[in-house]
Amino acid sequence: MEDVSYVPILKTKRAEFSATAQLDQFVKNKIIPLFEIEPVPLDPDTDEPDKTYDEMLNSFGKKISAACSNISMIYLDGILIEEQFINSADTYPIINAVNQARAAGVHVIPVSSPTRSSNYLNAIDSLVQDEVCLRLTVTDLANPQYISSYISRLNIPYQSIDVVIDLRDSVTEESLGSGQSEILALGLINNLQYLNDFRRVILAAGSFPVDLSQISVGIYSQTRLEWSLWQGVHNNSNLKRKVIYSDYGIQHPEYTRLATRFPSVTASVRYTGDDDYWVFRGRKANQYGYDQYGAHSQAIVAHKEYSGVTFSVADKDINDYALVHAQYLQNPTPDCKFGSPEVWRRIGQNHHVTKVVYQLSNLYGL
Repeated sequence: MEDVSYVPILKTKRAEFSATAQLDQFVKNKIIPLFEIEPVPLDPDTDEPDKTYDEMLNSFGKKISAACSNISMIYLDGILIEEQFINSADTYPIINAVNQARAAGVHVIPVSSPTRSSNYLNAIDSLVQDEVCLRLTVTDLANPQYISSYISRLNIPYQSIDVVIDLRDSVTEESLGSGQSEILALGLINNLQYLNDFRRVILAAGSFPVDLSQISVGIYSQTRLEWSLWQGVHNNSNLKRKVIYSDYGIQHPEYTRLATRFPSVTASVRYTGDDDYWVFRGRKANQYGYDQYGAHSQAIVAHKEYSGVTFSVADKDINDYALVHAQYLQNPTPDCKFGSPEVWRRIGQNHHVTKVVYQLSNLYGL
């Protein structure tokens, strides 16, 4: 039986590496993380790269092996690579990243699809070691002949291919409520050629907002639409093959760059509940104080959806910050620290991945 129950889609950011490293072993045993290599940072004034891809990927193998110790395998995807910013001296980024990770002892499965650029497809040809992950969009799946000819090009047996059917942000409250999303997902899965020959079939989507700008200060919740969809599909008697759950966690599927070098980030916290994402929305941290994170921590600990101090490293951190904030209210001193946006991204993702794995285990025995 398939031991893996969840494919979290993450970025190769420090916060997400830390979140992954801090997962408990039960959770690590149940996941194959799919890491998207970040694009190079751009100077907001000139729109030119601040560094080369080679510079950005310096020590990548060391970083990803530290993040993924005791995780059996990972997917690595160069979907965000911007070829116009690849320096003539750069190693092609997906080749650089995969080779570094493999040299550091990480079991890496490269991710591709028939509609990637010719440079990307050539890079994947050189990286494939008897297995691959095909990440297919609705557009890809509308052209089954492209998929089969690409598999022929790769010359890999179907039994060594994992398929991610990626709905991205297409699932809405309306499409879910009307049953449209479930009909679409079922059709895409059931009509996949050689469905039962693939090693794994994975259904991915994401519904977290693009950003928090439309959310007012306070506590906000939004249904985890991709989770509702997967449960409907999983329980549908017409499903021809069970599919592994995948999501984008507490971030939107589209990658967005910061518009300025020194952005005014709000002190806001994202926390995953049973069926909803909760956002504890604050004001600008550099203007109204980082102690807002402490207040959010107290609000989470008091919230009906809080998983408890022993649930994950993240949940212990939240409880610790709540205790510090309680002391801070009695005696406000600058010694009290409440974390940064990076810390809270780590906390949010660490809790989310843990939450999903235990939900799949407790509700579905996966």
